[in-house]
Amino acid sequence: SSGINAEYGGGVTVSYFEWLKNLNHVSYGRLTFKYEFDSNKHLLQSVQSSLESRFSGKIPVTPTPEFERAMGGASEKDIVNSGLEYTMERSGKKIKETALAHDLGVDIRTAAFVLALTKISNNIIMAGFTFT
Repeated sequence: SSGINAEYGGGVTVSYFEWLKNLNHVSYGRLTFKYEFDSNKHLLQSVQSSLESRFSGKIPVTPTPEFERAMGGASEKDIVNSGLEYTMERSGKKIKETALAHDLGVDIRTAAFVLALTKISNNIIMAGFTFT
């Protein structure tokens, strides 16, 4: 075992999302509902338009029941889970890239430490701190 507890990392990330939401006093779903609904509607209209121009004639495009439910907007839980999944995948990919770059094999824990220290170092340099 690499010793990395995915549940702990996920919990920290979800806590961060919750903190962001609390800063704005707005639920995630309310922030994205209209945009997502309109985007999905435009997607269906685009498919219908493409089909009609290709096959000449009226071709109604109707969403499946699953897509119809999705067009209704994601729940707060769906949005948090999606954000968590995206964050964990991105982080995992960066850790894997670090392990490969430093020839660490499957030593994911060391790769995560190297990545974290690199980020800290870069932020210190960007902030203008110097060490002599």
